[in-house]
Amino acid sequence: MTGPNNYREAVLITEDERCDYGCPHTGCQHEMAYLARAQVHATLALTAAVITGTAHKLQPADRHEWMKAIDPDYAAEQDAEVTRSCGPT
Repeated sequence: MTGPNNYREAVLITEDERCDYGCPHTGCQHEMAYLARAQVHATLALTAAVITGTAHKLQPADRHEWMKAIDPDYAAEQDAEVTRSCGPT
């Protein structure tokens, strides 16, 4: 899993923070497990960003993937550009 993919996974986990087991209160053990998973993905994303950014300059393709992961407007704009260039899939 790439850095941008780990970032996206962390965001998805935290956006859906409810307990799937139907616990009536917040802070249940299931919810805490989801948040721990999100933290792991966030840490992996940060590690990938630091390694990519310090080992060598961020390559355009890597920068593009990070921008798509962290900026929804950029991602939508890029998807629209691909659709204009290649046609709908």
